Amino acid sequence: MLILVAACNPRTTRPAFAPLPEALRVVINAPPARVTAFADSLLRADTVAVSFVSVRDAFLETKPFAGTHRVRLWAEPDVSGKSRVTIEAVYRPREDPSRTMRDLERASPPGSAGEQRAQLLLAALKEKLGITTY
Repeated sequence: MLILVAACNPRTTRPAFAPLPEALRVVINAPPARVTAFADSLLRADTVAVSFVSVRDAFLETKPFAGTHRVRLWAEPDVSGKSRVTIEAVYRPREDPSRTMRDLERASPPGSAGEQRAQLLLAALKEKLGITTY
């Protein structure tokens, strides 16, 4: 019994918030860890600085770029060998130290640097790893 309790570690490095409803969603033909590692390598090769990546928790977040834009990726297990991937592009229209960073974030508008980067990342994941349509 003690082994079971010790094996169930609820700690995660993912943020406590969920992706915005406007985030891009797709099922990719690769496990979550592989999707996350591949997205990390794609962004770094494209000179987008990554502030945090956890292959174990299948989460990635970039540093701000093009002003205050950020991209985040969540990868959830789907059927065997596939992942439900969510890519969120956000920006902060203003700074307010009295509020949390997430409270100030909005979905990147169409055509913005954040939205374009999210679309490019999604296209690269689709091309290299493949997608599943249900």
